Amino acid sequence: MQLQSNSPVAVAVGILLRPDGRFLMNSRPAGKPCAGSWEFPGGKMEPGEGVADTLRRELREELAVEIGTMDDDCRQIQVVEHPYPDALVRLHVCVVSRWHGEPRAVEGQQFSWQSIWDDTTSVSPVLPGTVPVIATLRSIRETLCVLPAATPPSEFHERSSSAVGTADENRA
Repeated sequence: MQLQSNSPVAVAVGILLRPDGRFLMNSRPAGKPCAGSWEFPGGKMEPGEGVADTLRRELREELAVEIGTMDDDCRQIQVVEHPYPDALVRLHVCVVSRWHGEPRAVEGQQFSWQSIWDDTTSVSPVLPGTVPVIATLRSIRETLCVLPAATPPSEFHERSSSAVGTADENRA
């Protein structure tokens, strides 16, 4: 595989994660490389831009949602490098547990809520660089303050309002 550059392209990735363990994936829009493949929202970091700034900009542009600063509501969980035919990408992966607004397909992409509790995704094809991110997400699911979907609603409300915010704050 011949790469155009030895320097990795820095990309901020945001995993919007609901308290019930459902996370958002979107397809790459027409006209972009790997159009139709599934990934997490996010995008290329501009010079001088940090991970949080990139995520705020990209999630606003792609999904019309707003996030705050990097803290318990938006935290980096891993950095993954993956070689694609045209570039080496370095994914700065963050879990976003609180956002404002209803996700919309601003760029004409499709999106789908997947479950952290399932062992497979219902969307395909998934970009190769996204596969290890999904595996990490599922391997740490017990530590992400989310409950399996079978949790009774009364327990879910108590835990979600005290641990990760109310359902209204995690609109999706």
